[in-house]
Amino acid sequence: MWNMMLRRLFNKTFIKTQKTQIYKHWESGAITFKINSMCTDTMNLDSFSVEDEKKILQVINSKRMEDLLQYSITKKRAENLECHRANNGPYKSLEDLLQVKGINNNCLHKFYKSIIYGNKGTPKKITRGLILTPKANDQKDVNTVLGVYIGSDMISWSLLNRDCEVLQWNYKCFPQTKLKGNIHSLLQITLPIAEKLPKADRYVLQDIVGNIGHHKGQSAYQAYVQESVVNAIILSYLSTSNSKFNNSMEFITNNIFILRKRILPKIYGLVVDKENIATKYMMDKLLQESDRLKKTKERLPSVLINTELKNMYNTQTPIYQEQISWSLLIALAFLELVVHQRTDMILRSDI
Repeated sequence: MWNMMLRRLFNKTFIKTQKTQIYKHWESGAITFKINSMCTDTMNLDSFSVEDEKKILQVINSKRMEDLLQYSITKKRAENLECHRANNGPYKSLEDLLQVKGINNNCLHKFYKSIIYGNKGTPKKITRGLILTPKANDQKDVNTVLGVYIGSDMISWSLLNRDCEVLQWNYKCFPQTKLKGNIHSLLQITLPIAEKLPKADRYVLQDIVGNIGHHKGQSAYQAYVQESVVNAIILSYLSTSNSKFNNSMEFITNNIFILRKRILPKIYGLVVDKENIATKYMMDKLLQESDRLKKTKERLPSVLINTELKNMYNTQTPIYQEQISWSLLIALAFLELVVHQRTDMILRSDI
């Protein structure tokens, strides 16, 4: 009885929303209160300064749902925040956010802290999961990065400088019927394309080994083998055509990076219900931000693309756009996450 009465008194009078446990030590007749450290409903707003609160409200009122995902918040809660703001107007205080469906003090506290201090632990996690080989050591000497993508019927490449400006963005198609030959015919098709690839400080491609378990059927397996051969030819050409290194092994160790194919879509928010979606959404966003970046000179996780290259991309069919875009996304991911080690690069899904 005493246990129940004290629990009610404690919950109603002192700390209304904290989870409380009451223990009675029968030998000593003493009653012990224990307040759980895991508090799901309370938060001390006094821990945030006036400047912090202004910054938090500015971010929440100005950012779209997609942009809010760079902070410690789930996609569903970010959607609810944006929807509530659209229906009720801008948030005027931090307490207003508690009116949003699915929002509680605990998740808000983490969300606020990530806005103020940033997600400082994210870059190492992303980099460790992103790079398959080799280890990403100091990249301060990198001035140019070339992203190369092997598609179903084309090879695309994007050359970016250290400031994420696109210097080249091109592709070369090959008929799929010609790929159904032997290694010699693949060599004849691939080498002329490899010769067109511009020089860069770092060359970045995707891995393909992880896909072997998903290839079912003769045609799919044949496509996988052909993609592997084309990758090998390009890598061999790059490693043997660079004359400033004493041997090809030194070049491969220092200049060629392979990124995990399963991680890249997650970085750009291209995974929905465990399924990869087309890159068009992200590319449209990058193209729009490129225009804004030129006007405002802001340094964002974006890319500078000139009008000619934009027109090249926009005039392609959706199938070609998908393949062309990946070389750009590969190079940009390496620059932002490995070279610049950005703390604000959007990671839209857990790795």
